[in-house]
Amino acid sequence: LAEKHITTDYWVSYIPFDDVIPFLEGFVIFYCLWYPFMILTGLYLLIKDIPAFERYMWFIIFGFTISITICIIFPNGQDLRPLEFERVNLCTRMVEAIYKADTNTNVLPSMHVVGQLAAAIAVFDSKTLKNSFIRTITVILTILVCLSTVFIKQHSILDIFAGIAVSIIVWLIVYRTNIFKSKSLKAD
Repeated sequence: LAEKHITTDYWVSYIPFDDVIPFLEGFVIFYCLWYPFMILTGLYLLIKDIPAFERYMWFIIFGFTISITICIIFPNGQDLRPLEFERVNLCTRMVEAIYKADTNTNVLPSMHVVGQLAAAIAVFDSKTLKNSFIRTITVILTILVCLSTVFIKQHSILDIFAGIAVSIIVWLIVYRTNIFKSKSLKAD
């Protein structure tokens, strides 16, 4: 809803460092991996670790609600997208499709960052996902997804920092209070 209504008269999310960050269309792959990673994390936890699934869902609910609320109260956008691509290839076509589907508004905080951190934290929270390989891949993918948001010029670096800040607040609420601990966890 906010995406369709806030399209002009917004605060521009930008710092000069954004100009130093190159456009790297190959990072669109990591940007797009966000979707299956979030879904697969949720499905796995739903089947194997219900308490971790519930915390993951609460994190997403709170994180995305806070992010959308910020965008409604504080309309924002970015003007970093290239006017044209230096090359035409599969990756630039993917970026072009993303640009058409997703406006350059409502970018701070980055919901890609909030969602990716939600999934990564859920992986580390799960009692059934202790495998160091899975955790290492999760950390690497999380870094690459967050970087992809600036490399494909969907976000300013400010949006990443804001996404991390929102995620820290939500993490404290969901994982560090007793409000969202299941009965089975309280018995531990």
